Amino acid sequence: MINVTVSAVEKTKLELAKVSIHNTDTEEICNLDFDFKTVYQRCGIPNFTVLDFLFMASVFYATDKFVRRKTTDDKWTRSIKIKIPVYELPRWQTVKENLDKCMSFLTGDIWNIEFYLNTLPLHRPTERRRPPRRVLPRVQADLVCLFSGGLDSLVGAVDCLESNTQGSILLVGHYDGQVSGPKTDQSNLFKHLQQQYSNRIDSLQVRVGQNPSGKETTFRSRSILFLAIGIYAAASIGEDIPLLIPENGTIALNIPLTPSRRGTCSTRTAHPNYLRMLSHILQSVGISNPILNPLGMKTKGEVISQCKNQQVLQNAIPDSVSCGKSGHKSSWIRRDAKGCGRCVPCIFRRASLHVINADTENYGIDICSDEIDLTSNKASVNDFRAVLAFLGHNYNIEEIKRLLLSSGVSIEEIEEYSNLVFRAMTEVKELINDKGTTGIKRLIGLT
Repeated sequence: MINVTVSAVEKTKLELAKVSIHNTDTEEICNLDFDFKTVYQRCGIPNFTVLDFLFMASVFYATDKFVRRKTTDDKWTRSIKIKIPVYELPRWQTVKENLDKCMSFLTGDIWNIEFYLNTLPLHRPTERRRPPRRVLPRVQADLVCLFSGGLDSLVGAVDCLESNTQGSILLVGHYDGQVSGPKTDQSNLFKHLQQQYSNRIDSLQVRVGQNPSGKETTFRSRSILFLAIGIYAAASIGEDIPLLIPENGTIALNIPLTPSRRGTCSTRTAHPNYLRMLSHILQSVGISNPILNPLGMKTKGEVISQCKNQQVLQNAIPDSVSCGKSGHKSSWIRRDAKGCGRCVPCIFRRASLHVINADTENYGIDICSDEIDLTSNKASVNDFRAVLAFLGHNYNIEEIKRLLLSSGVSIEEIEEYSNLVFRAMTEVKELINDKGTTGIKRLIGLT
């Protein structure tokens, strides 16, 4: 059982009440590390329902890092029963079962979320003897766009700015005080956009994590936290302001590449079924800001090649990061690289850059060379081996449809998504055909 409590008197330096997360099974306790000061200064409190959503999403993220998967019977699936205080208790109780299912789909665990009434203020402003030196302006924009530090969110922002030359965008980033990289990556990419669209973009970066930091690093729940920050910002501007989560369809679907990856072990942070479930929950409790993925029907190669400002994209590529395992550099040959080169996001990134003849980056490991040992038993090789296994199977459209149906794609979308996967895998195959070793080509039937 995870008990979440709000202190009646204690507060943090970041103007949030002290929030304790207590695992009664292990008697471990951590505190929420949440920069509510920045959120409040820029967004205020739109309403208590959206504040509840942001708070619970922050708690979900901290809990996800707090409870280790290795302690479970199958070393993966956790049973997480959690009690969270909320202001709008009746509203959240009506969506309890759907929220359980949504979180279970997202993280691959069994969630049982209980709510109880919160009677204490979360915002605890600091008493100041003098006015602050700098008062931050309230956010204003025509739409809000999640901004991760990767290429997809960059292209999503660029395309919107180019499509509506009078519109303005708020770019929302999340970073964890215990995880280095994302804050700098987001800031570096924002500078590229500032050079072209200086008067039409704004940035909101929010720190959310826990203290002490959790040891679980699968981070499956970061998606709902990221979305909650974006929804909170959008709601503070207006109830009809849309939130964009730009993610290419290949990564959003994250098709299970091998039988061992089917089921809950596939990442679903932008899966269309997850976004649909979450949107329905939010609509049910009265949060009406739409969540949209403008890149959901494109491969990463199509996202890159169809970007509406190629000059901004080309300038920003070196400062963007796609790697899902950038913290594990001990086995890299080039440790100064930004990406490992062998995880699924790196593989699709490289294939997409190859589409526009921009595959010139250094990676920790070059998968197209003899640097990667496919006979190794090391887990670091598993992603590339899985991609090769999928390519080697040479699935046709009907077989891809069956795989997608088993991973949660609706029957109404199956035709379009199966063609998307086919095109995405063709991009990877073309990269290997043009640059891969003879041995790698042989594995997927190219020689």
